[in-house]
Amino acid sequence: MNHLWPLSSALDQSGDLRIGDASVMRLVAEHGTPLYLYDELTLRERAREYRRELGRVYEGSSQVAYASKAYLCAALAGLFAAEGLDLDVVSAGELQVALAGGFPASRIHFHGNNKSADELREALAAGVGRVVVDNFRELALLDELAQALGRRADIWLRLAPGVRAHTHSHIQTGQEDTKFGFSIAHGQAGEAVALALRARGLRLLG
Repeated sequence: MNHLWPLSSALDQSGDLRIGDASVMRLVAEHGTPLYLYDELTLRERAREYRRELGRVYEGSSQVAYASKAYLCAALAGLFAAEGLDLDVVSAGELQVALAGGFPASRIHFHGNNKSADELREALAAGVGRVVVDNFRELALLDELAQALGRRADIWLRLAPGVRAHTHSHIQTGQEDTKFGFSIAHGQAGEAVALALRARGLRLLG
């Protein structure tokens, strides 16, 4: 089980668990339970490990992005920014937390399948690096909003590749009947690419 513990965890002379320089028992006494602890050493090392291993197996340009839906606070945003990661956000709230933590907007990807017009405006105003477009409604809306600002939004298209993962049905996202992304098999992906390339307010990057 040692590989499950944070890298800085150890038992002190009295047998109490410490994470970093902090006594877990003291933190529990001070804050109560449940108590969530994040180990900076572990987070930094895992970020470096992902970047290192991706660079080892893939010679081309690559990115490692942290999904803020896992958990995000300003301190974590700053930590992952310093480690050179990109960041996925799915709401205006997550975007604001990332920016408050000093995360560069140019390295933020704005995901999500139900973005509002206000959220897209905030993303454009902040200068996020990519808006990940999920559906035709969003494609048209983002084009309109970007043109109104006299600019072009850099976008990626989310595609549904028609691959069914062997996992719980509630978390499958790549199959044909998913609500996420443009279907390749049914021609939606090709149509979305054509629309994006013609749109005056969009720049299709991937």
